[in-house]
Amino acid sequence: MEAQGERLLQELLAQEKKLVSKVDEARAKAKAMVDKANEEAAATLEAARARAEALAQTEAEAGRKEEESVKQTVLASAREAAETLAAKVAANRDAAAAMVLEKILP
Repeated sequence: MEAQGERLLQELLAQEKKLVSKVDEARAKAKAMVDKANEEAAATLEAARARAEALAQTEAEAGRKEEESVKQTVLASAREAAETLAAKVAANRDAAAAMVLEKILP
């Protein structure tokens, strides 16, 4: 009877060791999965940051181009207005000089 009790105890110990081993393996697998998930998450986050930065640079460049286009349009319009005004001034100058000469030299 004592031998049978000893054998049962040994079997229980062997099963417990087996279960402890399985639990340790499961923990190791779980840790490996968590580590892999963390690495993938970090890589995904870095890729998202890189895409966001590239998009921001693209949008900034588009904004600069649009700003330059508007600036050139405004400058062209201002030049045109200045040239028109200069032409009117020149035309009026000649007329004003003629009027002054008529009044001075009748």
